[in-house]
Amino acid sequence: MQKQHIIYIVGGAIIVVLLAIIGIGSFFIIPSLAASKAQATVSTPTAIPTRIPNPYTQPLKQYGPDIKNQIAQGLHLTVDQLTTQVQGGKTLSDIAKAQNITPDQLNTIVANAFQVGLKPALDGGTLTQKQVDTLVKRMQANPKMLDRFLGAPAKANA
Repeated sequence: MQKQHIIYIVGGAIIVVLLAIIGIGSFFIIPSLAASKAQATVSTPTAIPTRIPNPYTQPLKQYGPDIKNQIAQGLHLTVDQLTTQVQGGKTLSDIAKAQNITPDQLNTIVANAFQVGLKPALDGGTLTQKQVDTLVKRMQANPKMLDRFLGAPAKANA
């Protein structure tokens, strides 16, 4: 009978030790698991990309007609004639060539048109000379952008 008591006592002690280990382990492990789970679900706020305002948008809207008029005059056309041809699919380069104007002359016409047309924006402090110079270079380097400015329809991507 004493052997059974010893077995019961040893078995009970083992169960108590196991329960103590589980209890102590859950006391330390469960909170740390919960904390790590909570930490994993908390997302770091990301900056919402904000649209950087284009400094040219307003001046081009405001003084665009004057610039177009300057370009048309340089090409010996009216604004309506220039617009009609550009909207009909001709590029500014094609129009200039038909008017016997060289590419260098066209670059000068474009540069002068933007310089003269945007002079009020320069005088008013809306644009700097550096910004105008940058815009002129962009327009000269990207004829499609210049054609769109003059009224060419946007081409759909195929």
